[in-house]
Amino acid sequence: MGVQEYRAHGEVGSLVIGIVFFAMGIGLFFYGRRMLKKTKDIGYLALACIFFLEQNASACAACFGESDSPMADGMNAGIFTLLIVVGGTLAGIAGFFIYIIRRGARMSSLELEGESPTI
Repeated sequence: MGVQEYRAHGEVGSLVIGIVFFAMGIGLFFYGRRMLKKTKDIGYLALACIFFLEQNASACAACFGESDSPMADGMNAGIFTLLIVVGGTLAGIAGFFIYIIRRGARMSSLELEGESPTI
């Protein structure tokens, strides 16, 4: 895709990404051959299952275009909840480190003044 993007728009970054992805694909091919040799029967059975089983994929309501459905509202609420949980956790960690830094500065200033710091 990067090479096609380079042909269409002439951006050098797209060409670099295309070359990197091509090199990674070649590396993945050799890695897959090595893993199939290591796992012998299990690897070939898994490869056969991947190729011969029916592959169906459906987009969710938000991705498919129905953004006002109840499923899309639930997904948005879940994302908002996760943002609150992760943001709260990160704020707590940052607050702890700020507390430690301020306490260390206070203790060092007390030691410089000659007072004995109380914990």
